[in-house]
Amino acid sequence: MNFIFAKVTNSRLMGSMGLIIGWEDKDDVLYQYFLIDAEGLGIADYVSLRNASYEELNREQERLMGGLGADRIQITEDEALTLVKYYGNKTIYWEKELPGETSEYIDFIKNYKPTIDIFDLYPKICKKIDTDIEFINYMTMRFIAWDKDSLKYFSNNEDIASMHITNINGALLKNKVTKKDDSMYICDVLYEDNDGYYTCKLAFHINYENDQYKINSLMFTDKEGIYDFEVFDEISKSEYVAIYDLKEKDDFIDKFYKLNPFVLKSDLDLGTLFTRFNFDNNHVKEDVYVINNDLSALYYQMKDQFFVATYNEKDRLYINKLLQCNFSDYIDFKEELFFEQNVLYEFVECESEDFYDFLD
Repeated sequence: MNFIFAKVTNSRLMGSMGLIIGWEDKDDVLYQYFLIDAEGLGIADYVSLRNASYEELNREQERLMGGLGADRIQITEDEALTLVKYYGNKTIYWEKELPGETSEYIDFIKNYKPTIDIFDLYPKICKKIDTDIEFINYMTMRFIAWDKDSLKYFSNNEDIASMHITNINGALLKNKVTKKDDSMYICDVLYEDNDGYYTCKLAFHINYENDQYKINSLMFTDKEGIYDFEVFDEISKSEYVAIYDLKEKDDFIDKFYKLNPFVLKSDLDLGTLFTRFNFDNNHVKEDVYVINNDLSALYYQMKDQFFVATYNEKDRLYINKLLQCNFSDYIDFKEELFFEQNVLYEFVECESEDFYDFLD
C-alpha cells in the first residue's frame, strides 16, 4: 500500500505516545493506530480501521491521542516506521505480547531498514521545554521511570543514562523542586516502585545552550519507604462530586463515549469509569508537580446512578453544565457534595455498591 501520512504526539517525555499511519491502495484505505509505552511495553495497543468514515477515524484518533495532552506532529514514512520498529522490538525484547492484528505491522518490525535512529526523532516526539522547572520535573520523571534513552539524550552521558533508583519503570507521584542557584536544583521526590512507595532526594546540575536544556550531573540519596495512607495525603486534593439519577444506562454510556472519545474508558464489575484529562501537560511546569493534577474529571456509572468528580470551580461548572445540556433525556441532577480529599476513586476501588454507606 502507498503511504498517505503519519502523525505522532510529542508526549515522549510523559512516557507514552500516540502514532497514526495512513495507507491507501486504489479503493482500499487503512489507518493504523499505535499506543506506544516508551517506558515498558513498547507497543501497548494497536487498532486499525479500513475504509472507515470520517467520524469513525476522528473518534479513534481522539480515543488514542485526546488524553495525552500533547500536540500532534506530522512525520515522514521513515520516521513513523522507525518508531514502530524500535518500540515493537522493545515489546519483543521484554517478552511481552504484541497487541492487535500483528500481521498488519509485524513486517515493519522484522524487516524495515530505517535510515535514522530513535534519537534523531527526539526533537519531534518531545515537546519544546519552556522553563527550567519543567525540565527538572520531566527529567525526574524519566529518572524514576528508568528511562535510559531520555536520560542519555538530555545528558550525552552514558553514566547518567545508566543511573536508577527503581527496580522497574517507576511512577513519579510528587516532586517538589527547589532552585539553589542558576544551575543547581534539589528535588524532594515521592514515587511508586514495584514493591511499594518511596521518597528520595535528587540534585540536578543543568545548563541551557543552543536553545535546549541539558543535564550536567545528577546525584541522589538513599530511598526511604512511606506508607500508602501517607501517599494519599500527599497527592490527594479537594473534590466536588455531583450525583445524577440515570435512565437507559446502556444507551447513555454508548452516546456519552461517542461524544467524549478522548476520555479513558474502564469497564468494571459494578459499572463503567471514564477518566478525563486536561488537554495539556502544564502541571509539569509547576514547582510542585503532582501526578493527578492533569485530571479534570472522573465519571462513574454504577447501576442507575452517574457520579461526576471535578477538582476546581471552573471545571465543576463547565463539565456539569455540558453534561446536563447534552444528556438531559438520560440524567436528573440529585445533589452535589464537597470533600476535602479525593473520594470518588476510593469508592470505585473499594467496589462498594452504595455511595452513602461508603461515606459512613
